[in-house]
Amino acid sequence: MTSLRGEEQWVKACIEGALPGVEVKQHDDNSRSSMHDLDLIRLGERFGAVEVTAAADGESIALWKLMYRPGQRWIEPDLEGGWAVALLPSARAKKLRSELPILLAELERRGVREAPRYRHAADRFSAWLDELNVVHVHQAGTDYPGSIYANIELPLERSGGWVADTGDALAEWLSGWMHEPHEADNLRKLERSGARERHLFVILPGFTTAPFAAAELLMRSEAPLPTVPPTLPPAVTHVWVMSTWSAPHGFRWSPGEGWSRFSKFSEDADSA
Repeated sequence: MTSLRGEEQWVKACIEGALPGVEVKQHDDNSRSSMHDLDLIRLGERFGAVEVTAAADGESIALWKLMYRPGQRWIEPDLEGGWAVALLPSARAKKLRSELPILLAELERRGVREAPRYRHAADRFSAWLDELNVVHVHQAGTDYPGSIYANIELPLERSGGWVADTGDALAEWLSGWMHEPHEADNLRKLERSGARERHLFVILPGFTTAPFAAAELLMRSEAPLPTVPPTLPPAVTHVWVMSTWSAPHGFRWSPGEGWSRFSKFSEDADSA
């Protein structure tokens, strides 16, 4: 039998902490296809199935992992450095690593310290930056000569907004997100489980597809609970949601209790 993945171990600890007397056991052992991830056991009887999923921006996560090497700065000895670079998630790390230092060196040679967000497409450097999927670059002082500081540019609706007085934005986002095609396979697994309770456990990583209005509720330690129930697919009876940020709580909804908080225990999952 394969061992639990890091995020499944994290989910197991959170569920057992939130539901006293419930044991969480591995179900998906790769012995056959379309198996749900975890079983919920009470007094020796299986009563629930859990499927773990993530609202992850896979493109941004993949780029981030390729661009940032643990414990290493991006230093180019031929640059003066201190370049802040905003990238689109569609940028390609290998092409950036090979071409961006050449472009920045040319800008330094010409005394150009910034290529703004809004620029003339006819300009040679603008066309080159567009080809690299670079939104803008700016040079400032740095303690590390030759350094390049790359960040991924997120859509406006995911990078900021109003902080709401209720958690309703989370319920509304989940209601739509659970019905989208990317969750169809997870829903089928829960439906095939035949369990009385079918729990979908949603994790939001650092690069998430959730809008800011929903995600920021999982960043705050004292965020308000939603006041409206989620609209669940028929395959789901309970839903849990938490982030990889440092907020100590996640949110869960059950038909008997409505919305409540649960404590996040040790995180073994990758928090990209």
